[in-house]
Amino acid sequence: MKNIKIVLLLFILAVAFIAIANLEVETQQGINYKWKAIKIPLGLKALNFLDRHYNYKFLVKNIIRGAKTDEEKALSIFNWTHANLKKDIKGLPIIDDHVWYTIVRGYGASDQFSDVFVTLCNYSGLSAFYGIVYNKNKDSNLSLSFVKINGKWFVFDPYSGVYFKNKANNLADIEDLKLNNYQLVTINSETPDIAYEQYLPNLPEVVNIGFNRANIQSPFRRIIYEVRKWLKLK
Repeated sequence: MKNIKIVLLLFILAVAFIAIANLEVETQQGINYKWKAIKIPLGLKALNFLDRHYNYKFLVKNIIRGAKTDEEKALSIFNWTHANLKKDIKGLPIIDDHVWYTIVRGYGASDQFSDVFVTLCNYSGLSAFYGIVYNKNKDSNLSLSFVKINGKWFVFDPYSGVYFKNKANNLADIEDLKLNNYQLVTINSETPDIAYEQYLPNLPEVVNIGFNRANIQSPFRRIIYEVRKWLKLK
């Protein structure tokens, strides 16, 4: 009798699991900046999430192999991102869905370069995010990436292959950039035609970045994020 109850319980749990896994949920995809909702079973969405998570971990482990400091980690990921993503390819659509799929496609817009870079930085253990920085007249903007290294925030432009050093030849943090204490470092053969001096004075004061797309790609942080969102907590 006891064995029958156990078998019955397992059967009920299996049926419940299958039913939940087949619940229809939505995922979003943008094609050329037009968004649409795609129906997908909950179980498949969860499997895809885990697949991306372990791919990020494996990729980052290989990118930062040999890096001994946080600065070396950030620069390794920066160089990898710029080398492995191509700028918008003529004739191909700009597709915005998951960061991992941008890596697989191998091309993207400027904000997608930043998205890939800061996501991989987070997987390496570095706090990072990206944001849009405007010029003084608010009629032009840049997508720039921010990475926290040794308690300070540093700025990178993975799309153009540019980062900044101060006059002491160290990475220039936000304060250095605002004080005009910087020089461009480019990993390209040519310096991009971008007037960074129009944007850098308007860099944000970074205090607490909270939860953002780049740091909720791991299961644990995504669960915390979703719970806080459900409880309407900031």
